[in-house]
Amino acid sequence: MNLLSKIRSRFHPLWKIRRTPWLFSIFKLLDFAVWMRSSSLGVPMRVLWFRDMSWLFDSIPKEPELNRLMEQLCETFQPKVFWDVGANIGWFTWLVNSRTELQEAVLFEPLPQNAKLLRQTINRSGYNHIKLIEAAVADHSGQVSFLADEQSGATSQITEIFATSGETSIAHTYGISKEIMVRTTTMDEELANGAAVPDLIKMDIEEAEVLALKGAENLLSLGKPLIAFECHRTEAIEMLRARNYSVYRVDDHNNYLAVPPKMMEQAKRITSTLEKIENGPFR
Repeated sequence: MNLLSKIRSRFHPLWKIRRTPWLFSIFKLLDFAVWMRSSSLGVPMRVLWFRDMSWLFDSIPKEPELNRLMEQLCETFQPKVFWDVGANIGWFTWLVNSRTELQEAVLFEPLPQNAKLLRQTINRSGYNHIKLIEAAVADHSGQVSFLADEQSGATSQITEIFATSGETSIAHTYGISKEIMVRTTTMDEELANGAAVPDLIKMDIEEAEVLALKGAENLLSLGKPLIAFECHRTEAIEMLRARNYSVYRVDDHNNYLAVPPKMMEQAKRITSTLEKIENGPFR
């Protein structure tokens, strides 16, 4: 068990409830959707009061380093098109939307329960430039077996990846077992279907980042976008560096920033405070 899991299992009551089957069953029966208002966002967000309880406390920062990075990227680059790959409840879409004049945002989310919440948030916002694609981003279009995380809504995984992920991963710690079929798409397919080329991508897809990058060959060849991503697999870093991206560690929670060559000069103010990933062992 890694340090983060040890801290959670000892001190985090919500973590304990999620991992105690009889307690979780009771709270799940009592769960219902509510509107969350945050001073950091421009619109109220639809969430589940128990499952998403940690998001309801605005005073408690969630992934502060990644939030700060996204704000810096918005300030420096003013992206017009944003893709939220593994959108969950949409926090980063609304964060980016509140800090720049977006022309288009695309949220990718395969978990039906999350997609329902996202659709309600989008409909209430009244924004026509924000689009939801209910699919997992992978290396092919079609369908795939998917293990649905009902405990937190945030660690669902493609079944094949779950089978090879580390035993200390959050998905394994929760012991998720509900298997569903979900649609898959690729980033290149969405471009071919008319989506605007993104300036900035946030990607958090529970170890499927290699598959997503394999399905983005055409996109990566365009010389952009900036990619803020969670990464657990060495191959994803190597794939980006092979495309001449410079990759930087953002925090100790496996979050990274990949910067294409033509954006390096402009990104210096941000990357100067980050650790660059060089050749050698992946930590």
